[in-house]
Amino acid sequence: MNSAKILNKYFLLLQQSAPLYDKSVPCVITAHKLIMKNNINLSCFPASYTSARQHLLQTLQQISGQLTRRHQTFSHPLTGPNGQALHLDWLWLGQNEAPENILVLISGTHGVEGFTGSAIQSHWLPYLAEQLAKHPELGVIIIHALNPWGFAWLRRYDHEGIDLNRNFIDFNATLPQNKNYDLIHKDLFCDTSRQVADTLAYWKSKLGHEDFHAVITRGQYQHPDGLFYGGASPSWSRQVLEQACRTTALQNARRIAAIDLHTGLGPYGHGEVINDHQPGSAGFNLACQWYGANAQSALLGESCSPPKSGLVDYFWHDLIGGRGCFVTLEYGTYSLEKLLTVSCEEQRYHNSYGQNLEQRTINHAAVTAIHDFFYPKDHVWRELVLFRAGQVITMALQGILK
Repeated sequence: MNSAKILNKYFLLLQQSAPLYDKSVPCVITAHKLIMKNNINLSCFPASYTSARQHLLQTLQQISGQLTRRHQTFSHPLTGPNGQALHLDWLWLGQNEAPENILVLISGTHGVEGFTGSAIQSHWLPYLAEQLAKHPELGVIIIHALNPWGFAWLRRYDHEGIDLNRNFIDFNATLPQNKNYDLIHKDLFCDTSRQVADTLAYWKSKLGHEDFHAVITRGQYQHPDGLFYGGASPSWSRQVLEQACRTTALQNARRIAAIDLHTGLGPYGHGEVINDHQPGSAGFNLACQWYGANAQSALLGESCSPPKSGLVDYFWHDLIGGRGCFVTLEYGTYSLEKLLTVSCEEQRYHNSYGQNLEQRTINHAAVTAIHDFFYPKDHVWRELVLFRAGQVITMALQGILK
């Protein structure tokens, strides 16, 4: 079945489930037409961090000069695998400096997941420019490679081993405890004579399927050499984000829709809109209004992602307040069991060279396994990614432009 037929079939299935989508149906149609119009060009999917950044900036250069453009670059203290400079890029587009409504698109919070996020940003940038030309009250912020080191070196974590999506806690308070993880960590990373799969199977049987996954993925703050480590202080990326978000435009905007782009959880090829706002809050209610039944609550047990500590979401919740909402667009790849297995194998490899980060080899089997898990080569998966992104971006625009 060719690409057009695949997307047409997916489109028809979505139309048949129209009652579930409510106000999202026009977005389904809009995204479908835009994808077909653009002939599903997959050239936006990059081969490296460097090519991803180049493609985005080249696309930006092709945007109409009538729009106001600001490009702020934050240079990372370390370099990439080939000694190249690494950057967090903050791109601002709009007709004026103080728009009423702002859309924020974020990629690379989890390093290696930035390949897909960057592709979405590059592919939909021309469409966003068209919308900006029509709506002087609209502004767009693109945050490219929130974790540039992890993006370049094919790690989910940053150069300090920190999971940015566990780092947004109050470090002046007592650090959260995850005592069951302490036991699992000892088995996984202190006694490496035991096979990863055997250790994971043992703890799953001991804790039960749901508790086991919750314990491992919730986040922990005691083991820098372990999984989902939240850090002991604010990460480099968090500090940059806090600095960059002090812009007058974000502080004064009437409506803000922020979308963080991720891969790795959920059904293969599907992009779930995760709503981590507190049920009943203004942000939660706006997410439900703007995204309809697409928005799945982690706290209500609807989402593929259970509740976690230290999410970047919480920073945006405080910043946005009742003026909008922050959601995660999470694309499913492979099984949760495979995620944990490849993550443990890669962590073991990472631990083998300690603080000598330049000894990391991106061609190592454990590293390529991480890359391939979070970034499938399958062209059908990539087509669905672009299609779904168009839906969600359009829903966000419709929400903030009301």
